[in-house]
Amino acid sequence: MTAQAEMARTATSPTGGADGWITATVRPAGELGQVDADRLAVLLGALSLSASVVVLDLEVARLRGSRSAAVVDAAAEALEARGGCLLCVNADAESRASLASAGEHAVLLASGSPTEVGAHRPVSSPTVDG
Repeated sequence: MTAQAEMARTATSPTGGADGWITATVRPAGELGQVDADRLAVLLGALSLSASVVVLDLEVARLRGSRSAAVVDAAAEALEARGGCLLCVNADAESRASLASAGEHAVLLASGSPTEVGAHRPVSSPTVDG
C-alpha cells in the first residue's frame, strides 16, 4: 500500500481501523492572535488527520482574535467528522467566548470545570456512592 493510500485510509477513522487511539496534547504559551493563527492551523490540521483526540491545553495561553478561534474550530470539525474530538482545557473566559462564537465543534472546559462550556450541558461522569 502506498503512503498516500495509507493516509487516506487512516484519515477516515480516528483509530485508522486499529483498536488503539492516539491522543495528542498541545500546550501553547502566550497570546495567540491573528499572526499565530497560520502556525496553529498547520499544527492542528496535521494532528486532526492523524490523532484520535487532540487536547489543547490553554492554561498558559490565551486565544486573542477570531482567526485563532476559527482555526481551532476547523480542526475540531475535522476530528469530529472522523469520530474524534478536540478538547480545549484550562481556557480562560475570553478564550472560551472566542471559541464558542467561532463554532460548536470543540469541547470547551474551564479550569477545574466538569462542564462542557461550549454545549452548555454537563459532561457525564461516574458517581461514587460513599
